[in-house]
Amino acid sequence: MQPFARWCVLFTTVFVVHATARDYQVFDVVGDSISAGVNPECGGYGWVNMLFGESGCCLPATTNALTNLWPAITRHNSAAGGSKARDWAWAQTNLMQTVSNHHPDLVVVFIGGNDGLEYAQDGVYTEAEREEYRTNLISIVQQLRNNNPIPDIVLVNYYDLFDGFSTNLPSPYEGYRVLSPAVTGGNAMIEGIAESNGCFFADIHSPFMHHAYGEALGDTQHLSPAYVRMPLTPSTFDIHPVTAGHAAICEHIYRVLAELKEIPKVTGIQGADGQIMVHWRSGIGQSYVIRQSTDLRNGFSALATNMGTPTRNTYTSAVESAGRAFFRVETP
Repeated sequence: MQPFARWCVLFTTVFVVHATARDYQVFDVVGDSISAGVNPECGGYGWVNMLFGESGCCLPATTNALTNLWPAITRHNSAAGGSKARDWAWAQTNLMQTVSNHHPDLVVVFIGGNDGLEYAQDGVYTEAEREEYRTNLISIVQQLRNNNPIPDIVLVNYYDLFDGFSTNLPSPYEGYRVLSPAVTGGNAMIEGIAESNGCFFADIHSPFMHHAYGEALGDTQHLSPAYVRMPLTPSTFDIHPVTAGHAAICEHIYRVLAELKEIPKVTGIQGADGQIMVHWRSGIGQSYVIRQSTDLRNGFSALATNMGTPTRNTYTSAVESAGRAFFRVETP
């Protein structure tokens, strides 16, 4: 009968999430020319403009507007064209000071493209260069976290201009031949830094794949629309997204921000051997109380307090073989 009892525990348990998400007040962006709005089709209209609900390029305002999530949020874009991670980390202290002066509680960090292009110029992306970027990105996160209020941070990875086919680049693009593997390695680094530093993560690499210059280099899976200025010629080549590319970036970053709106949200429930594990998402500076009841008429009792490790939390509870328990995840 014991296996049946465990089955009951797993499938008759009810979870009630009862908590309040963080109501963000001030938004800002750490980034380079992509975030500053450089667009080969129409100048200064990019993904941040779209996120802010601004019209441009003869297009109406997007529906993926930040104010749809937080209507009263103050919006800043501190991105600086041509900037590198090292500039934000230490070389140009005015950049980070500008962000600090805004006192954001939500920051998107989309920086490193110019670092990668610089590193690739000699055709080699060395371990020392990778570590320099890692050190600078971690420094950016730490400096942001030293601000008041302490912000939630979304780290964004980079798209591959050549859809994985940079090694096939002909002259005069020799300096970019290492770019595809460099982007793959750099993106793994960005995701790892997000994981180890309690940051949220937005993937731009995957949705961009097959929408860039790979069509000219052997990519038989090219998709429309193109997210960069086509075709691949010295006169048309551009590292910046066109309007469709900026829209794709906006869509996927907005999707991550919308998930923050749902915090705390149960992301998984597991049950085995008389135990229940509850997984949920949380932001910086949030703590939760876990309460349990086996009979709602008798109310809930606290199992644990002051839980809150961004961006994911797990609580494991023993459940009696009676087969039913109710849980609450609450803010204090």
